[in-house]
Amino acid sequence: ASSSLPGRPCARRGCPRRCVASSHGTMSTEVCAAAGSAGSGRTRGGVMKLILAASATGAGAVTSADCWVGGWTPEICCSAPGAKGNPLCWDHVYTYDKCCTETEEGIQFNLRRRNFVNDMVRRGATVHFDIRHVSGGRTGAVAAKTLSTRSTVLRVPATQVYSLKSVPTALASAARRHSCDAHATLALGLALERVNPNSVLTDWIRLLPMSFANVLWFSPRQLQLVNATFFAYVVQNWFGDLECMQRAANEIPPSAWRGRRIDYQDLRWALSVVKTRGFAFEGTRESTMLIPLADFLNHNMVASVRTATLAEDALRFVATRNIMPGEELCIDYAQASNLEFLVRYGFRVEDNPYGGRQFDLGGEPLQAHCPSYILRYDTPDIIENATVDCHRQARYLSFEQQFGTLQMHEQLREDRYIYHAIEEACLQLLSMLEPPEPLSNYETAASGPDGITSVLVREILAERVLLQSCVQEFQQRQQEPEPRPLPAMLAEPLIRGRAVGMETAPEAPAEDQPMPSSQGSPAGAESFGGAGGPSRAYDAGAGMTQTGIGMAEAGDSAPRPGTFSSQVDLSRVEQLLQRLQQGLSVS
Repeated sequence: ASSSLPGRPCARRGCPRRCVASSHGTMSTEVCAAAGSAGSGRTRGGVMKLILAASATGAGAVTSADCWVGGWTPEICCSAPGAKGNPLCWDHVYTYDKCCTETEEGIQFNLRRRNFVNDMVRRGATVHFDIRHVSGGRTGAVAAKTLSTRSTVLRVPATQVYSLKSVPTALASAARRHSCDAHATLALGLALERVNPNSVLTDWIRLLPMSFANVLWFSPRQLQLVNATFFAYVVQNWFGDLECMQRAANEIPPSAWRGRRIDYQDLRWALSVVKTRGFAFEGTRESTMLIPLADFLNHNMVASVRTATLAEDALRFVATRNIMPGEELCIDYAQASNLEFLVRYGFRVEDNPYGGRQFDLGGEPLQAHCPSYILRYDTPDIIENATVDCHRQARYLSFEQQFGTLQMHEQLREDRYIYHAIEEACLQLLSMLEPPEPLSNYETAASGPDGITSVLVREILAERVLLQSCVQEFQQRQQEPEPRPLPAMLAEPLIRGRAVGMETAPEAPAEDQPMPSSQGSPAGAESFGGAGGPSRAYDAGAGMTQTGIGMAEAGDSAPRPGTFSSQVDLSRVEQLLQRLQQGLSVS
């Protein structure tokens, strides 16, 4: 059937055949013939011959012995996000694509994925993408046809989604008795589905890795490194979830597990799947669900796909812009550093511009409508000026509500409040990020430190440099004699927000969002009063906030925020005195 399709020369030197266009979308030249037949659902005879032909090794090809040793598997290294960002995979760039496209194991895995997509379509899913290897050793979803803005990319029926409603009553009750949270409860259910051969998730589970690179799988020395950072609370919370799962699982009779003994490794695997592949849609852990096919969508900070509806019968993902065939489809997991991506998800993002940890600086109600602060490697100003300017504008507007138009020296004072608070937040984050030992101290073999340890040490050192730059920059800004220019366009959304009554204090973060960390007033620090009077405190806590639709792990409970404040707000008193001296009304 494939031979009737128009052929084109193979790109690989020494290729013994001609590739044919895939009937299910564009595939790499090494596997397109096999994939074309697989896309039509034919998996016998001729397809197996095509697989063997595609995996025939040429002079420069890699072999199974080169690729699948040391625990590497196609499920780990050929799944999203791909080998290049996964510290469990190869460290030589030439193997990124070849192991997945030129070995029999890699091609078989790709065939199983394509068959799974076809099975999901037969069960009612709508899929307008293909799974393939893209540049840089990444595996992801690419558009199978032209997609217009707001058109459906993926629709998964509710019957194919696994949520808290899917967890058997006995498991859910045991989890409640031990106060396990939603992620732990969902993971208990997944562990049960794994031993159920008739589970609706069986084919999806078989495509998942058997091991992960997130914090639950770290060695004691790697955990020691993380515990010396501002992500130590993730270690505490995640292992707390695991312990709760163990207590609940011990209450379940063996018959429920189909005679199989569920151990620590099973529970760790299940919790890792929930933490790294779950989606939360309502800002709470209780809304977390597992969506087969959706986890094929990779991360990109400029997302081309988002969720549109969460209806009773199905969940739908749509395009955010016009997309051409063959273009990779991505969602935005979060604005987060590679250190955080590694701790939570077990991979790093190439050319990731973000560093440190997101934090919020409150004080004036309108500031709640500005973006959170996050440090960047790709801008000379460390924090994007648009973010800082939005918070400056919010303070100006709040001040003017109380006291009228600001004078230049008042603008300068308000700016210094912002700059000093950012400096203190970066100082606190820096104090929570201990410098690691030299990388040579972690060598465990002749080849040097393992991949995870190497990435952890490098990212921690890079984060420290970035935070030190933040402190220096905002110390310098406090010495500036005049306010920086402020783009007029920032005023419009804030004024509009004020007009519709958005001046109230922001709501408390959702239950699964990380709270800003404790931030006390440093000795000798200038007091930070809000525009409303001495009773209002200036919140300069530091904490990470997830953005976008996000993966399930939007965060864990970090310590509660403190405030910069004093018993008497001398700065506001000074402003009132200045206005009295100028003969202005202060009513």
